[in-house]
Amino acid sequence: MRMRQLRHGLVIATLLAVSGNALAQWVMIGRNEDMRLLVDRGSIVRNGDIATMMQMVDYTSAQWIGSKVIMSVRNVAEYDCVKRKTRAVAGVAYSEQLGRGVEVTREEAPPDASWVDVSTGGAGERLWQAACGRE
Repeated sequence: MRMRQLRHGLVIATLLAVSGNALAQWVMIGRNEDMRLLVDRGSIVRNGDIATMMQMVDYTSAQWIGSKVIMSVRNVAEYDCVKRKTRAVAGVAYSEQLGRGVEVTREEAPPDASWVDVSTGGAGERLWQAACGRE
């Protein structure tokens, strides 16, 4: 179990580091008047039925965490490609759009974070499809 957690932590750290550089392959997969939803196709790692992927929400207007303004959030999520489930693994909020500016907050969920169903239609399904190669 300890080795799995260590490996899991290394994957998260690598994804967060790689997604911020020029090697990232960000592609917009959805948008509305409030935000754009992007995924980094180059970050997708598949381990059996589980896919891990970096994704970003880029807001069109300021969002607030306490007294701090955020304009984008990058996170790492896992997707169960067979059971149609997802869970958040780690996330970072930024003061500017597209993951730029000051890192406002960093959150990490434990490796045993709860899985939730991916509902049909909408952004959740588009993210699951991108992670699992079902587009």
